[in-house]
Amino acid sequence: MRKKRKIAFNRFLEVNFLIYITKCLIGLFITYTIYVTFPQHQFFWSVISVLLAFSPDDKDAKKVAYDRMKANILGSSVGMVLFLIHFPNLFIMGLGVVATIGIATLLNIQSTTRSALAAVVIVLLYEQENASWHMALERMICVIIGCLIALLLTLLFDVVLFKDKRGRLIRKARVVRKHYIKK
Repeated sequence: MRKKRKIAFNRFLEVNFLIYITKCLIGLFITYTIYVTFPQHQFFWSVISVLLAFSPDDKDAKKVAYDRMKANILGSSVGMVLFLIHFPNLFIMGLGVVATIGIATLLNIQSTTRSALAAVVIVLLYEQENASWHMALERMICVIIGCLIALLLTLLFDVVLFKDKRGRLIRKARVVRKHYIKK
């Protein structure tokens, strides 16, 4: 039991994990500020999507951010189209699940299918209560905004931080100064 705690504590102190926490907190701060500033819109979806778009694993952070953004757009779009076709019921939600899995497979984003499926169900069930297509469109836009913020933060951290040959994180500015500026 002690060994597991020590491993978990060591994982907590790893640089990648601290970077992940920092990205999540910055993303949360930005999207929550937007949510509070514009309470008449559904920016709570941005808060949720920014946190879902980050990956704690540094090696595929950009790919995961792109794929989750695609998945949220896919799920929101399928949900909105099905909402326009017919009032949501179990059959329509089942059709949404099949369509989402099929399209995600065609787009080769199976790893993020769960996000897309959640978006389909949320759009269909949420809109069932409000019965307006423009709310589904606004939700989709807010999800995209959250994913874009996550993607921009991921790219920003990628520009600022760099791994040397031994896998140690260093600031890119130091690398540029060391290798490209002659004294």
